[in-house]
Amino acid sequence: MEAGVGLANERPRYAARREAILTAAAEALAQEGLAGFTLAAVAKRMGLHPVSLTYYFKRREDLVSACLLHGADRFDAMLDAAWSAGSPPERLRAFVRAYFEVQRRIALGEEPPLAPLDEVRTLWRASGDPVDIRYQELRQRIADLLVGEDRPAPEAWRQRLLSRLILQQLAASEAWLGDYALADYPRVADRVAEIMTFGLAGPGQRWPHDLAVMEAEVAGCEVVRERFLIEATDLINREGWTGASVDRISARLKVTKGSFYHHHADKDELIGACFDRSFAILESALARARTEETGWRRLFLATAPLAISQAHHGGGRMLRRHALRLAPPELRGHVERRMRQTANALAGQICDGIVEGALRPVDPTIAAHMLLAMINSAAMLDRIPELTPEVTLYGYVRPALRGVFSVR
Repeated sequence: MEAGVGLANERPRYAARREAILTAAAEALAQEGLAGFTLAAVAKRMGLHPVSLTYYFKRREDLVSACLLHGADRFDAMLDAAWSAGSPPERLRAFVRAYFEVQRRIALGEEPPLAPLDEVRTLWRASGDPVDIRYQELRQRIADLLVGEDRPAPEAWRQRLLSRLILQQLAASEAWLGDYALADYPRVADRVAEIMTFGLAGPGQRWPHDLAVMEAEVAGCEVVRERFLIEATDLINREGWTGASVDRISARLKVTKGSFYHHHADKDELIGACFDRSFAILESALARARTEETGWRRLFLATAPLAISQAHHGGGRMLRRHALRLAPPELRGHVERRMRQTANALAGQICDGIVEGALRPVDPTIAAHMLLAMINSAAMLDRIPELTPEVTLYGYVRPALRGVFSVR
């Protein structure tokens, strides 16, 4: 009897400690990314010896996996709440509201951070992995939200792209949501849901078929870019900061390590140069778009070529935003300032289009952040078998510009 009572008492204690470990692990992943994630770092956050964590998670990979699976469970709870709404647009709005309510509770310290979605790709690249399967199921549930009696299910490839777009735009909001007061989170949620649902095009604006495939124009910039930056950006996007070693970059370019150090003092300087190069590409696209006559065409030209280039050139032309967690503290302030400046520049173009009547009256700052998230996350689409530039354009860019319920 006494042994049974002891076991019964031990189970809740074990579950509570495991939950506390997952909370600390989610915080570590959110702040440091996978590159700085260790059992020792998680144990330090909890005031424990690292060996004590191995009773719950034998390896670092086991803890990361459990943390990401726990994050998927939290998204499932948001989706469960959304299913009680009526039409597909109402369900989408309910899901977005549930997500921002979770973010509000996180900001209040009532819930732990969500594990960053970028790390799902960094760790698990082979199909069949439990985490990969779990997030495929999650994306399918998001796609199912958009289906109703008057809105039949789109092709499978469209469903995959739509669910990724929604999930990535929500996840990217964590980078800018801190600019808003907690009391404004419900309003922000409604603005995000409205843009997802109805897009940005004003009445009577036609899809600019004459600008349909623009990736070659962006690709021409590569000739004058430093090859080290291009290769490092590709490796960081695909495998994280630890995967972009000087040895690997040099080997892929068939140059000596001395060539690397001739151009860059260390890897911290390299990541700063990669960010600067990425911002230069964004700024060039915005400048080129200003030559178009209408706000709708300017917005298309400022975003579509970059998204296509991200998806179809070596895993991504620009550094994905998740790399900011890898940057040294002194660099983060500079990068975050450049990010806000770029978002403000795009928001300015959106404002001009609204004044002209070419774009819908939306919150231009939120819309700019959502479009930058679409561009940034396009680098993660290369695992979709059907992906072509046209598929990216109509399955990923068009829903971001015209709304997720738009048809080709």
